[in-house]
Amino acid sequence: MNSYENSHLQLTNGSSNPNHYLSNQELYGWVGDSIFVVAQLSQVYHTYKVKRTKDLSYSLICLFALGNIMYTVFGIVDNSYSMAVGNGITVLISFTQLGQKIYYDNYYEFRDLGSDYGYSEIN
Repeated sequence: MNSYENSHLQLTNGSSNPNHYLSNQELYGWVGDSIFVVAQLSQVYHTYKVKRTKDLSYSLICLFALGNIMYTVFGIVDNSYSMAVGNGITVLISFTQLGQKIYYDNYYEFRDLGSDYGYSEIN
């Protein structure tokens, strides 16, 4: 087994074409992307359940999205499918989080103001 075969996982049996190999770097990229996507989706689901985003800052969401846009572009330029696709998905999820932040902060703003004045809920 040569050094190329040691550092790559073969995707198809019997093929000597090096394009059929998944590098360990890409494998770790896909695993890492999966972890980040699950983490972000769990936050989106949690936000949907509690319907509050007061503790999330606009700067966190926007900077996270911007960083992932940059990583997506880097993945495209570097021909790293795991980086391009994984970070592209997290960009979309970041925009979902931004939408939740805008919606819940504005929609529930009056309800929160009502509780400041002794009202439990404004109908």
